[in-house]
Amino acid sequence: MTNKLIAWIRIQELHKHPTILLPFLLGTAIAWSEAGTIDWRVFVISLIITYFITNGAFMSNEYFDYETDRINIGRIGGDRVGVTTTGGTRVLVEGLLSGKQVLTAAILFFIAAIPLGVILQFYFDTGILTIPLGIFGILMGLFYTAPPLRASYNGFSALFMAIGFTIPVFAGYYIYQGFSWLPLIVALPWTLSVPAMKIIREFPDYEADKSANKRTLVVRFGKEKMAPIYILLTLCSLILFIPVIFITREIAVLLLLLPAFFLLRSVIPMINGKWRDKEGLDAICKNGFIGMLFILVALTGIFIFKGLGMYLKCQ
Repeated sequence: MTNKLIAWIRIQELHKHPTILLPFLLGTAIAWSEAGTIDWRVFVISLIITYFITNGAFMSNEYFDYETDRINIGRIGGDRVGVTTTGGTRVLVEGLLSGKQVLTAAILFFIAAIPLGVILQFYFDTGILTIPLGIFGILMGLFYTAPPLRASYNGFSALFMAIGFTIPVFAGYYIYQGFSWLPLIVALPWTLSVPAMKIIREFPDYEADKSANKRTLVVRFGKEKMAPIYILLTLCSLILFIPVIFITREIAVLLLLLPAFFLLRSVIPMINGKWRDKEGLDAICKNGFIGMLFILVALTGIFIFKGLGMYLKCQ
């Protein structure tokens, strides 16, 4: 019983939920910095929806990635499962849960999010795009690995992730303030860093993905050609901090030095070819992943400071 409970906790990949939660919080922070207030009931319900959709996506991905995960012995982290590891949670591979159980749970999580979305849109009047955004998020999470699209198996994983991980930023803003390009502009560094991170995390999974006929960008074009793409995307994400500086004009933009530090610790060894050895690749992936998450932390902090400044001026 205890092992089953631990397995259910593991397969939720709660340690990776911040990759969806933080974008939503960023959108909320941007909206709050403009309006000076948010409806906490909407906030809580939205967090629950985010949790449900994220769980459904992670679990369905684990189910449809079973064969790749089973033969993946070169993944980052080995038998350890953590924030920076690749190759899934190993719960299905170890036989701790059945594929049927996991897929059923994923579908139930997706379904549970829908009535909450209806409450947001029609009771709290969060806008006509509320339900479509939720449905779109569900479809993106499901068809990332599920047929017929199987985006991650057909070279579209980076694109799917760039869109799928930016939606929460827009949604977090939209449910309070309606449509605006602002959250999308602010999110640009994050939008580019996500596919960059996806590409570099495909390097250690190359052999397993190739054996399972998972046609990722790295499998299709090879590591030598994709290494410069990672470098380019990461450097562009750093350059895209500039619009945020001009939009906010706050001293808090110095927080961007934090993600910049880790992203540079990832991209400089990449330029020097350290990705060719396992230890160097592990460090590149870990620093890149940390830097990617700190983009969200820094941006959220900037807009919280901006909102506090406006609040204090009004007092």
